[in-house]
Amino acid sequence: MTDETDVDPAELQRQLRDIKEAMGLAEQYPGRARLWLLAGLLVGTAALLSQATFFYYERLSDTAYVAVWAGFVAVAVAATWWMASRLPSAEAPASAPSWRAVYGSLAAFLAASTGVAGEVARQVGGLDRALLYFGLVIAAIGLGLLVTGAVLAAYRVRRRDRLVFYAGGVWVLVYATWLPYVQLLRYVGVGLFGVLFGLYAVAAYVYLTRA
Repeated sequence: MTDETDVDPAELQRQLRDIKEAMGLAEQYPGRARLWLLAGLLVGTAALLSQATFFYYERLSDTAYVAVWAGFVAVAVAATWWMASRLPSAEAPASAPSWRAVYGSLAAFLAASTGVAGEVARQVGGLDRALLYFGLVIAAIGLGLLVTGAVLAAYRVRRRDRLVFYAGGVWVLVYATWLPYVQLLRYVGVGLFGVLFGLYAVAAYVYLTRA
């Protein structure tokens, strides 16, 4: 005679959910940590390139300026496509929002905020105007990191891994706040941000892939 144990479907679902929520980003979505590393390095490189082209703007011809940024965008898009195309497929939870919608909304917010500031920006000097736009972009990156940490909860990524995005969002927003007021940052702050963000991306990758 065999004893039969009743299985509660709701309890089983809860246990499965708890197991998934204990998994990290690298475990539950293989390869996504590498994609994040690439994105972080691209952001850092873009910031350094922005600083360099700002310094040499008067020496660069319009053609050279466009060529520099067109080349960077082409390399960034190709590298991102190549890495994303090789990621193993992973099914997102039905309740999880679309990343395109999340980041598309942030991009729309950034475009709207720069448009609102447009008339004011035209009334200040070149350096202050540049700091306004650079500050808005850096603040949007910080907001994006905070939103990413919150959205990853819907993807059932464990809290330990989400903390790296929350911490990143906080320091980036603080940095954006300081940008117009610290004398050193007024002149080299964007380039320094690029270096710091690249280091943050590498540290976050190590943290996310650590067993």
